Amino acid sequence: MITSHESISRDSLPSVRLLAWLSLLGLIVIAALLVTVVLPAETGRDPTGAGQRLGLTEMGRIKVALAKGVASNGAVVAQTARSKRVAIGGPGAPWRDSMAITLQPSEGIEVKMTMRALEKARYAWTTSGGDVYFNMHGEPLDPPKDYAAHRYGKGTSAGESGELVAAFDGVHGWFWRNRTDQLITITLKTGGEYLVLKELK
Repeated sequence: MITSHESISRDSLPSVRLLAWLSLLGLIVIAALLVTVVLPAETGRDPTGAGQRLGLTEMGRIKVALAKGVASNGAVVAQTARSKRVAIGGPGAPWRDSMAITLQPSEGIEVKMTMRALEKARYAWTTSGGDVYFNMHGEPLDPPKDYAAHRYGKGTSAGESGELVAAFDGVHGWFWRNRTDQLITITLKTGGEYLVLKELK
């Protein structure tokens, strides 16, 4: 025999139709979150535009670009005929990479390290003779057209050394220009927390 208390308890349970609607609503919410939040933040794809408004799309693009940079640049190789690079490693070695670049008069070049925010990289560069113009700066991997590079320093010098702390995920390093009327070779040595060192075209 069913008591009145049991009858009231059963009547208070949600119907099968209500449970089905609640399950469907939950699936819709999950799908919406995947499309508007997870997809832009992880892959940089933003079909709805919500990721851009939330600032997630750029983060996803940086993640993808960093992953591609590691995959395609795991080995240190020569970039051009005029730029010679060798890897320096082994126990107790102070530098990870060394790059020698020869610049013609008025020629410029950009060399960057791919880094995550707050990673630290040590560097030292010198010229074969004479001062060169340098601009040490950084930018995200896929910056907007009107983006102003984050500047760490600039000037004219025959060499500098120090530590660079990445202000954000992206590429960080140097632009050099030979403003003399003679060939100048720049030798750059780097070490520390960066993913890859390379010339940027």
